[in-house]
Amino acid sequence: MTDSQFAKSFFMMICFLVLLAIVLIIMGVYIGGSMDAKLQAQTDQYTQEVIAERTQPVGTLNIGQIAQETAQAEASDASGAVQVAAANSGESIYNSVCHICHNAGITGAPKPGDVDNWTPRLAKGIDALYANSIDGYQGETGIMPPKGGNLSLTDDDVKSAVDYLVGLVQ
Repeated sequence: MTDSQFAKSFFMMICFLVLLAIVLIIMGVYIGGSMDAKLQAQTDQYTQEVIAERTQPVGTLNIGQIAQETAQAEASDASGAVQVAAANSGESIYNSVCHICHNAGITGAPKPGDVDNWTPRLAKGIDALYANSIDGYQGETGIMPPKGGNLSLTDDDVKSAVDYLVGLVQ
């Protein structure tokens, strides 16, 4: 084989490899592009499902039941004084808001009835517990968002929930 034949063969081989590389790149872009569209569609659908799941209401409010309980309480009161239904009792507030963190002990929340975790908090006094529950708390023992994250609660609602939890350990 002469040098000119070698150069010609070498040049042909390089041209073939460049052409092959171009064809493979074009195929990759075409296949990858269609895969990206499918993947993006699946991702969008999954994202919408996750958002819908996370934004579902955690419960419903049955006003009819509360009104019925109020009417029953008023009817059963022989003294004529109006009794308020247990809708805003400490236990019901705890069950609707506070239980989310306290039952699982999330972010250091003391579990109901756990005397070991409640004792140091009770030692600071009930007013400190009220203040931390109403205004929020962030310290070495954990994090408490203001009003348990439900700013629509009144201070008295929060205090009644605190009283309920304290009553479980006393």
